[in-house]
Amino acid sequence: MKIKIIYPDTAKHSSGRRKLLKILKWPFLAALIACPIVNVCVGGKAWSIIAVAGIAMVWSLVFAPDLVEYNRLSQSVKAILYACIMLILIDVFLVSGWALLVVPIVCLGGLILSSVLFFSDCRKQKQNMLPMLFLVIIAVIAAIAGLFIWKDEVSWPFLAMGGAAVAQLIACIIALRGEFIRELQKRFHIK
Repeated sequence: MKIKIIYPDTAKHSSGRRKLLKILKWPFLAALIACPIVNVCVGGKAWSIIAVAGIAMVWSLVFAPDLVEYNRLSQSVKAILYACIMLILIDVFLVSGWALLVVPIVCLGGLILSSVLFFSDCRKQKQNMLPMLFLVIIAVIAAIAGLFIWKDEVSWPFLAMGGAAVAQLIACIIALRGEFIRELQKRFHIK
């Protein structure tokens, strides 16, 4: 009896990417170690924290992307969150006073981008809506905290960011209707 194999042959993946990552890992680790050492030796402001965060951001976004949540919506939300964290770190450790205006505006742009990516192909992207909802929740919490903590200073970016986040959540619920709850149940295994 001869068995006929009907499955297609598996494509052999090149190990070039794996080899490249092994080679690139060492300069990245060296830079992670060298930045704080040079910063301590030279003195001055803590620029090494921003450099280490930037190195981690580049590694995570470019060289070692997510294996499971690797789609355009998830990766763009991840890049937006990294950018906001970098801006906050730059404000705290290098030049302060502008993050209250800039970070909510960048987050607002990220909310608009994630809306465009989600609603451009809503049926397919509904499976990837969890990172977008995570960004919406962070934006709403940050807007509420920003309005209560810095109510006398710059408030319009927080209002715009919070309003856009709530509008995006409402639009998502309206667009998906009953599927919105079903998708959340799939993600959290709610009965």
